[in-house]
Amino acid sequence: MFNKLRQKRQGLILCLAVIATLCAVVLAFFVVPRVWDLQAIRREMAELPNLSPFDAYWQKSNPHYVGWLQIDGTNIDFPVVRGTDNVRYLTTTFRGEENMVGAIFMDYRNTDLSAPHIIIYGHEARTETGESLMFGCLYRFTNAAHKAAHPTITFFENDTMHEFQIFAARRTDIFDPAYQLDFSGSGAFAAFLERIGKHGTSPTQIITLSTCIGTNNDLRMIVQGALIRSIPIITEQDEAGDWTISLQK
Repeated sequence: MFNKLRQKRQGLILCLAVIATLCAVVLAFFVVPRVWDLQAIRREMAELPNLSPFDAYWQKSNPHYVGWLQIDGTNIDFPVVRGTDNVRYLTTTFRGEENMVGAIFMDYRNTDLSAPHIIIYGHEARTETGESLMFGCLYRFTNAAHKAAHPTITFFENDTMHEFQIFAARRTDIFDPAYQLDFSGSGAFAAFLERIGKHGTSPTQIITLSTCIGTNNDLRMIVQGALIRSIPIITEQDEAGDWTISLQK
C-alpha cells in the first residue's frame, strides 16, 4: 500500500513539474514578449515628433496614413493607417516595424472617408501593471459616468476636424450588425441605424472603434459615435514647438 501511495505521490509531483514547465514556456514565449512589445509601442508613441496631425511628416513616414484619432482625457491619441487588408497592421506598427501590438488602423474597405460608416481597429493592449494602451480603455465607456466625461471622438483628416458624439459602447462579437459597411440600396443606412440602436436623429456618418476581448477570437468591444460636425481648422506652432488647433471662422 505504501509503495502505491509513494508511486501516486511521485506521479503527482511529476505532473506538477510538467505543468510548471509549461507555464514557464508560456511566460517566456507569450507574456514576456507581450510586455516588451507594450513597452516598445509606448516608446514609439513617446518618440513621435510633436507635430500637427496635418503635418506632411505623417504621410511621408507612412503612405498609409489617413488621419489622427483622439478622445480627450484618454490614452487614445494616435495616427491612423489604412492598409490593403485588415491583417497587416495587426502586427505592424505605424513605423512599419514588426510588433504584436500593431497600429491603430482603419478598415481597408473605407477608401472613401466620407462614407456613411467608418470602422477603426486597435488591439486591447495593457501593460503588466494593467495600464491601458492602444484600445485597451474602450471597455470603460460602458460606464455611464466615464462616457459622460469623455463624450466625443475626434478624427482629424485633410485639414478638417470631424467630431462624433458617442452613443453606444458594448461587448459584442464579430457577427454584430455594427460591422456592416455595404449600404447599397434605398434605405440601407437607415435600416443599419435602427439595428445598431441609433434612434431619433439620423446622422450622415457613424464611426465605430473596435477591439478584441481577451483571447476569444470572436468577442469584441466597440464604441460608436455619430457625426455632429465637420469643421475646417487652422494649425499654428508656437516658439516651444507646441501646436494649437483652432476652428476656421
